[in-house]
Amino acid sequence: MQAPDAVIGLLARVRRWLGRDLPPRTLELRFAPTSQRRQGRRPPLTPEAAHEALGRHSTTPEAYLTELLSIAAGSNHWPLSSKRRMALLESLTGWFYVAAAPALVQLLHQGSGIPEPPLRRETLELQDRCATALVEGYRIVFSAGYQASNFSYCRARARVYRSACRLLELIKLRQRIAGVRYMELESDAWRLAHTVFAAMRTCEPADKTLDALSLRNQALDHRTQASLRQHYTALATYGILDYSAWPEHEQLAIDRYSAAVPDAIRVLDYDPEREIKPWHQFASCYDQGPPARHPPEDERHGPTLLLDHHELAAHIRADARGLLGAVAKGENLRMPPRLARVDADQRMAVAYLLQRNLRLPEDWPDDWADATEEAKEHRDLRIYVGFEEVRNHLRTVFRRDHDSRLKRSRELTDLFAKHSAMIGEDDSATRRTLWYVLRDSQDGMRIRTQETRFTNRMFVGNLLAYGFGDEVANAPRIGKVNRIYRPVAGIVMLDIDYLASFAAPARLFACRPAPTPAASGDVTAAAVTEDDLMDEPLTCLLTHHPQQGWGIITPPAEGLWQQSLVCLRMGRRYSRARLGDAQDVTDEFYRFQVSSAGFPDKPPRYPQVAARASIQAATDAAG
Repeated sequence: MQAPDAVIGLLARVRRWLGRDLPPRTLELRFAPTSQRRQGRRPPLTPEAAHEALGRHSTTPEAYLTELLSIAAGSNHWPLSSKRRMALLESLTGWFYVAAAPALVQLLHQGSGIPEPPLRRETLELQDRCATALVEGYRIVFSAGYQASNFSYCRARARVYRSACRLLELIKLRQRIAGVRYMELESDAWRLAHTVFAAMRTCEPADKTLDALSLRNQALDHRTQASLRQHYTALATYGILDYSAWPEHEQLAIDRYSAAVPDAIRVLDYDPEREIKPWHQFASCYDQGPPARHPPEDERHGPTLLLDHHELAAHIRADARGLLGAVAKGENLRMPPRLARVDADQRMAVAYLLQRNLRLPEDWPDDWADATEEAKEHRDLRIYVGFEEVRNHLRTVFRRDHDSRLKRSRELTDLFAKHSAMIGEDDSATRRTLWYVLRDSQDGMRIRTQETRFTNRMFVGNLLAYGFGDEVANAPRIGKVNRIYRPVAGIVMLDIDYLASFAAPARLFACRPAPTPAASGDVTAAAVTEDDLMDEPLTCLLTHHPQQGWGIITPPAEGLWQQSLVCLRMGRRYSRARLGDAQDVTDEFYRFQVSSAGFPDKPPRYPQVAARASIQAATDAAG
């Protein structure tokens, strides 16, 4: 005899009420327990009491966040039910985000590169401590709910899922704070993020959306609702697009662009039989770092997920092509919407960085504290920083022997080029502020130095002239700051991209078309007169790379882009030229390939010391 439908329905409701139909929660969390006991001064334990306490310390942002940190840290060690703790955390987190997000955006827009201003560092460290204390509170709520019986868990499911989302949101905020400082997220935070997501993905729908913290303030993130998966994959975007290769004020574009791409990163179960692609990364449950490029060699780190960012890469490449086409045709209305939302003065640089940084960056070393013997032997490295400083140094290369006044004016600059700071903090600064070379290759250089408040300012995208000893005085290399990394406060590492083996100062003009075409049909072979020149000249550097050939470096200029026809003046000599593909787009300069019938076929060389007879001779050597 079959049971009536009413009985079957009642039994199903009873099973749901008891939590018998829930998916198993078998993943071991491996979280260190937090000691909780009633000891010391009782912190405010309700949203109302906490709001009143914060109101008494709202005279300055620092005082406000310091009090919030005290409340959050104190409540973590005070016995509370999960329901009461969650209510307090939600209020504290909302107030913290409203205060911290606009301040972080303001610091991003200010930028600094290196050195890091002390007040800025203190503000960011205070924000990070507040976020860490709130993460710890949500971890307590999550652990209690996830490890409870099925009966208790089915009544706390919403709270557990929300606490997991808040955990990942706050860890992402910590990652953004570290990114502003060109530092890495702590290993414990990575492990917590991997474990929480892996645990929830096995028992809950990870694509369920909830209100995000940015609903309270959209200065940092425009997305007001997000799922657990979106919060988790947002952590991976900073590594995929290499935040260390972005100027601070443009790092916001990483989140805003990625959030605008549907399913930018897919999360799949790892299958050892699946072919590994360049857009695959792997994250294991107990990993203590960002997603890796290679799958784990064993199962010690728990279940492994595969993160596939092919969709993100495809959209970036398509949008970059669309932007270049729109700029070339002057059709602003046809710009890709995701890039059209970026500020006009940053749009080209952001598109360039998005596409360029899709290539896998080289990991920063763990042995940064050790300066090798080779590095000690090469500490006569000298660096000239910034477009104007590089141009001035190149002028001395071509004029030093016959212009004693110029030579004397550069002596102090040449001396300071050996050090990362003009003034030292103590008597050890002479040694510590030298440039230590960790790697030198045909593609670039990695260097390390001490960072103090007196360190010379450098930022991602800075143009550099550099070399060892007399090499930089006679034949400097041209490069740019490609990446910045602070392993700890007080130590900074920089990656330099090698751009050219030769550079010479020149002037760039817009020019009228040649009235008479050259016999060869090459428009750049036509003669140039001063009557053909238009507008004011633009200071530039004519460069040559052993493999890439001729190039030109200019300050950013509106209307100057690929395939533009220009005139170059070197000394008293004029040449028509055509700009080729853009090789670099930074806040300080644009770098293009350039072609001209007037350029020599042989690679150019800097003038020899004995041969510097005149400016004209140096100019002829430049082509």
